[in-house]
Amino acid sequence: MKYTKCNFMMSVLGIIIYVADLIVDIWVSVRFFHEGQYIFGILTFSFMLFGTLVVQCFSYSWFKADLNKAGQEIQHCFLLLHCLQGGVFTRYWFALKKGYHVAFKCNSKTNSFTKEQIDQHKEVIDRVTDLSMLRLFETYLEGCPQLLLQLYIFLEHGQANFSQ
Repeated sequence: MKYTKCNFMMSVLGIIIYVADLIVDIWVSVRFFHEGQYIFGILTFSFMLFGTLVVQCFSYSWFKADLNKAGQEIQHCFLLLHCLQGGVFTRYWFALKKGYHVAFKCNSKTNSFTKEQIDQHKEVIDRVTDLSMLRLFETYLEGCPQLLLQLYIFLEHGQANFSQ
């Protein structure tokens, strides 16, 4: 399988959607606090925080396993980045950096690839696959509870606004 320019653009779109999701979650939580609905604000923020904490734990354990498999030393700065909720951003940085190189710099017009080119494409695809799995975890751990909360608020209280 080949990592293409279209795959790279989808990865860029993925980081944009990830950041937008975080901003919207914080915005909705802050709106609840400003409206005096502290329980809903706390619940919304808690769902977001729980989802990102679990995702960061999985991201760090996979990152550590990848480094061990490659025979590299585990750096403590990666643990700090994951504790500060920056693990997914770190993964996106490495995936986009390597993906750009593979999609744009190593673009071969022929159908025959060398072993090194196949390994580079596989490495980027593996990184993007890890990111996709982490986003799937986040969707189920954060998005589903928030959806149920928003449905409850709408059905029970009859309140709906743009941020919801």
